[in-house]
Amino acid sequence: MNRIVFNKSLCVSCHSCEVGCSVIHSPEKSLISVMLEGVRPRIRIVYDDNKKTIVVEQCRHCKKAKCIEACPEKALSYDEEGRVVCSEKCTGCGACEKACPFYAIRVVESCIKCDLCKDVADFPVCVTYCPVGALTVKEVH
Repeated sequence: MNRIVFNKSLCVSCHSCEVGCSVIHSPEKSLISVMLEGVRPRIRIVYDDNKKTIVVEQCRHCKKAKCIEACPEKALSYDEEGRVVCSEKCTGCGACEKACPFYAIRVVESCIKCDLCKDVADFPVCVTYCPVGALTVKEVH
């Protein structure tokens, strides 16, 4: 399975990865669609005031995912490749969001989290959109 790796020393906090993520997950695959539909990115680049550094908030697809354990509806599970995915069973209760130690899940009407661009692209788009190479893909076993 792939994992996205973040190199904070290269990141310039341009948020291009967030834009790319939102566009690829939008209905029309366009920036206009993102704005009209309010599509949220599944990755966030934030400044951590406590640590005085830039951090990424994105699903790590943990082998023992606390979000899966916390979900009362069993809406989160592992797919055949080991990714943590959210199904239509999600009721939007927010238990997964509270359980995730990486702040990688947001609940609006249902859970929104990184899916490594499953079913929308052949490669994680956030990595492609990063102009400085701060995001890369690493194969993990």
